[in-house]
Amino acid sequence: MDRATATPTGRAVEPRWGIPDAAIGWLVAVSAASLIGSIILLAAGYGGEDGKPIDDIPMTLVAAQYPPLWLGFVGVPVWAAWLKGRGVVEDFGLRIRSWDLWGLPAGIAAQLVLVPLVSFPVLWLSGTDTDELSRPARELADKAQAGSTVGVVLFALVVIVGAPIAEELFFRGLLLRAVEKRWGTAIGLIGSSVIFGITHFQALQFPALTAAGLVFGGLAVRTGRLGPAILAHMAFNAVTVVNLLWLT
Repeated sequence: MDRATATPTGRAVEPRWGIPDAAIGWLVAVSAASLIGSIILLAAGYGGEDGKPIDDIPMTLVAAQYPPLWLGFVGVPVWAAWLKGRGVVEDFGLRIRSWDLWGLPAGIAAQLVLVPLVSFPVLWLSGTDTDELSRPARELADKAQAGSTVGVVLFALVVIVGAPIAEELFFRGLLLRAVEKRWGTAIGLIGSSVIFGITHFQALQFPALTAAGLVFGGLAVRTGRLGPAILAHMAFNAVTVVNLLWLT
């Protein structure tokens, strides 16, 4: 199927994707993660009345919970840009240049400096200590230490490489630009960051994840490319993974 990218006068056609496509992508991602993730766990003997406890799933199965999300986070943006636009490179800036490497220190700074600054008032206001904030991370660290090397490597690849590419394509690609088309850059940046934080379904981590989303979104808006945001997101996640698997 051919996609016209210009009018007979040579003027570029405005992409027709928008907020409904982003909503579909989010729903597909969350639904697929829930349904396919449950099927994977049940097939492996976890959950259900007679199954092994979900808390005991190995690192390999933890990693297997991520790819179903990508049906929505990758599949829908690619579909929308192909069918209604000019492709993910032109529409969403899915390209990386050598000078985008400056996104790496931005991601590290966001994890080591911004996250603690944003999390501190949340902990103070809620009366929660840092142990509760880090509990999900510590549980993953325990699985890593008890699991196989293959599971640990797979988990690291999925979290450091796969997740940043998929999430940036959706949140800073389709979602940010769809909202931006309707309400402007500021609302697009804030709205996509809030939804990014909500999508992780971790109340205590929500403010920090939203703040990180603002950093990634700011990089995408500033450069017009997803490259710096992807690299920043990779570095952000890598700090957590290194702490989980090797420093904890």
